[in-house]
Amino acid sequence: MSKSSIAASRIAPSAGLVRVGAAALLAWAWAGHGPGATPALAWQAPAKSVEPTKDAQAPAEDEAPQEAVDPSESHKAATLTVYRDPNVEGIRDPSKFQEVRANPVSAQTINQFKAMAASPLAPVNDSLINNVVAAMVAQMSSPRNIQAAMDPAGEKNSAVVTAVQSATMNLLEAVFASRSAKNVNFQVKYDQILLQKLPPLFKHHFIPRIQAMIVLAQSANPDALKTLLDEIKNPSQTYWVKLWAFRGVTNIKQLANRLSASQEADAAKVIGDELLKGKSWPAWVQFRGLEALAALRQGFLPASPRSADMASAAFQYLTDESLAFNVRSEAALALGMMQIGTAVPRYNQVVVGYAAARLAAAMLDKISEVHSENPLRAQDLTTVLVGPLFQAFQGQEGQRESGLLNATSGAVKTEIQKYFDALQPPAKAAAALAGAPAGQIPALREDLRAKVDAFKAFLDKSVPADVLLFPNGPSLPVPAATEPAKQADATAPAPKAETSGRRGS
Repeated sequence: MSKSSIAASRIAPSAGLVRVGAAALLAWAWAGHGPGATPALAWQAPAKSVEPTKDAQAPAEDEAPQEAVDPSESHKAATLTVYRDPNVEGIRDPSKFQEVRANPVSAQTINQFKAMAASPLAPVNDSLINNVVAAMVAQMSSPRNIQAAMDPAGEKNSAVVTAVQSATMNLLEAVFASRSAKNVNFQVKYDQILLQKLPPLFKHHFIPRIQAMIVLAQSANPDALKTLLDEIKNPSQTYWVKLWAFRGVTNIKQLANRLSASQEADAAKVIGDELLKGKSWPAWVQFRGLEALAALRQGFLPASPRSADMASAAFQYLTDESLAFNVRSEAALALGMMQIGTAVPRYNQVVVGYAAARLAAAMLDKISEVHSENPLRAQDLTTVLVGPLFQAFQGQEGQRESGLLNATSGAVKTEIQKYFDALQPPAKAAAALAGAPAGQIPALREDLRAKVDAFKAFLDKSVPADVLLFPNGPSLPVPAATEPAKQADATAPAPKAETSGRRGS
């Protein structure tokens, strides 16, 4: 693996960061209630304070990420996937960029800055905040620091090697400390200064670009929304900056929640449009974009509800079999979270439920197929199945009218419930297989296979008569063998749900 690949892997957050552990999700799936917490945020506050070395770089250590390795697929049980970011090649050489000049600050000054962030009772010193942020930006943009981060062996001064990393962490610590302490006065001023000082780095070397976006994304500053969207739309921006810009939108919604409905809809429209252009992006970048769509919960623009642009984008991701399972599952969740109501004429929630069930069948097929040789991969798929894919049907706790079963009623809900009830026996069988004692595994595999086959047979006979998401909208790709014309057999009973572990709606 190239140095640039290693560098990239250190900054790209795993898609798994937004999921609870497998054991917790499996327990949740059959406990009868959904998880109470929202997805965990990447880059949580560090356990220890990082003293000023010279710049806290999480991203780069070796060369620019010409090739990007998905860290969520880097454990033994997964296939290593390598991506090349075409926008990195021209910004790999630190010598082509000038340092953003600022006066350095002492360790004592940085400690004062952190103490101010952590104490709501401390007076806010605008000048001190400005000086520290300026110094950290300069530290991140220093060509020598960047080169040392990419090639530590070529730098004798250890403080220079860790300069980018320590600068980033110093800025992040203040973000987390002030949020934890509910230090609003500090946050307001700090957010203003970060939004002023960080954006110039988005045109710098790829390392300070990423570091700056990590900090801005974690600030969850609603005033930064336009800046985040501009970088998401920027065709020359790197995958990594876009990834953290998506995460920033999610953080603004989940942590600040001060956007107007029109701001949320406009942001969701931008994200949906860019996702449709990004079918070749690495899976974890697509995941973060869909995660942001799920957080915003906007499926259409009020001025043009008939085109349901954001729901259309998510549906195209859900039904694209070339995409990763976790990406498609997040698309299902985004659709389940969208608040559509009656604004979109003839919006077809049933076909969304069917497409989600079809995805579940494909995942269960893969779990059954790979378990014998790759049980960790099977467990990971089961985690996704009973996590975001189940939430697409049942919603997330604390999110009003989220989930297909909570956003529908009458005959529509009955149809969707039928798909979800049919899904539960094989899903429970997959959960039972994860972590089962060795002596029980052969029988459990056979049980899973039988239940997956029954579930697929049921779905083949239960294709919705209307496979359009909405009139003139995207259509469900239906295999020839399961075309709607064969609905004469659609009354075939669904696989019997096992009520012992059934979750209510």
